[in-house]
Amino acid sequence: MLLAPLAQTLTERSGSVPLWAARAPGRVNLIGDHTDYSQGFALPMGINLYTLAVATPSTAGSESIRILSTREGEARLELSGEDSRSGDWTDYLRGVLQQYRQRGIQVPAMDVVIGGNLPLGAGLSSSASVELCFASLIELASSQALPTMERALLCQQAEHDYAGVPCGILDQFAVSFAKENRAMLLDCRERSIQSLRLPSQLSIAIVDSRVRHELADGGYAARRGEVEAAQEQLGKSLRDASVDDLPEITDDIIRARARHVISENDRVLAFAAALASDDRQTAGRLMYASHESLSRDFAVSCDELDTLVEAAREAGAPGARMTGGGFGGSMIAFVNVGDEAEFARLINKRFSGAGFGHADIRWVEAVAGAKAWKWT
Repeated sequence: MLLAPLAQTLTERSGSVPLWAARAPGRVNLIGDHTDYSQGFALPMGINLYTLAVATPSTAGSESIRILSTREGEARLELSGEDSRSGDWTDYLRGVLQQYRQRGIQVPAMDVVIGGNLPLGAGLSSSASVELCFASLIELASSQALPTMERALLCQQAEHDYAGVPCGILDQFAVSFAKENRAMLLDCRERSIQSLRLPSQLSIAIVDSRVRHELADGGYAARRGEVEAAQEQLGKSLRDASVDDLPEITDDIIRARARHVISENDRVLAFAAALASDDRQTAGRLMYASHESLSRDFAVSCDELDTLVEAAREAGAPGARMTGGGFGGSMIAFVNVGDEAEFARLINKRFSGAGFGHADIRWVEAVAGAKAWKWT
């Protein structure tokens, strides 16, 4: 359903039907934020909100990739010479393309239309999704498939080099390795993944705060710098630290940032154990504790997200927390099956009553990771 309009637009622009298609899911992090760049643990899943693309070989004899994003506009990526950063949404694509070119992969000239239903800036990894969608498309078009892990790391490096976001591996790995009906325990040091069943009799809600975050604006990098400062003072990764080490950190802010990461790693492992035993009560309690830590110790929440989480608690949701890098974005909540309508009513009542307007609620399922395929 989502691909058909993109295919029609491509044909109208290029005069040709699509030859290749690709899609990549967004991701929601059930627990474990700002732990990945200190070799810690996270527990994400792919969600059924997607970035999609269709493409056909260019017939104009150009040495470029002509792109139309149905949400962002038009762009042209050069296939010869240096394609420098432009400071906008195209940098996610330019960075990916340059990574393939640096590996000597001959990317063909093509016309591409990109769209989808994954909201932008909502803390659901739209950046990694568009990177992996485009990367999968490039590999199919060039007949040069990379191993899944190498592709994920390529996209992470592209985001560092071109988008200016010093992200860890969480988003790219989640979008790449996601499995249907499963969450994943991601060990960011070992780069290993353990597949986990989701709790039974629970629906998963994502509620958009509508506060759009821009991780490239410095907040994310500042938090990463504070985590690195804590590790420098302790002389070890926060993955290897405990709360007993915290008194060694003299700065109050740096100590608070470290306390979040250390305690969050513990919560992720406890959450994974709760999933394994289908212990919804413990899993939910850990989600609320994670939000409290992100809001107070790591200071990446906002009034809208705090209001949503408190509303979810009042609505009887077993668990809820902000998700993603923060500074806006979305809340994820576990909701008992059968309570969805009442949950939505109470969330909207509290959110609008606080002056934040209508709450945008999406009900999501766990889906498989990025892929590309021939259209015909």
